[in-house]
Amino acid sequence: MLKGIDKITKELEKEQKRFEEILSTSSKVIRLSAQLITAIHSKNKALSRKLKKELENEISELRKKEKGFEYYSMQAHQEYVEAMALYNIISTGKLPERSYLKEGIAPYILGIMDLVGELKREAMDELREGKKENAEKYYKIMKEIYDSTLHIRFANSILPGFRKKQDVARIQLESLAMELLHVKG
Repeated sequence: MLKGIDKITKELEKEQKRFEEILSTSSKVIRLSAQLITAIHSKNKALSRKLKKELENEISELRKKEKGFEYYSMQAHQEYVEAMALYNIISTGKLPERSYLKEGIAPYILGIMDLVGELKREAMDELREGKKENAEKYYKIMKEIYDSTLHIRFANSILPGFRKKQDVARIQLESLAMELLHVKG
């Protein structure tokens, strides 16, 4: 029998359990992020604050567990960035910096690119309510995100899915620009 195999097996079982906890916590982060975005779009401030707090707690738990398994929790971090950035823009008018969100480069950039779609949705809601000036504010933030990331060109293994997100952001930006042109006000 291989010497020490029982100890190795116990260590692997611990890693398997931790991995499953990471996947579970990642799912919670993704779910809470989606719920926060929905609450923000619904203009439900009390629920938004509650969900933000829950989301911050879950991302904190994920960060404690994920060492060595960050690849498997990257989507959760992206969703967290997207939701928290939207919350910050709606509540303060400003895009949060990466250091404020305490996120890695890839999840931050990818989450911010996804944010463009949520900002378009906010802008369209504002246009439907006849608030062109507010819609233009969101358009400006979208354009700043797109323009400031236009030069980024890295391999997909470094920044997975970035080019596609960049193309989607461009299309959303152009679409909103056309909407703004057709609205009087």
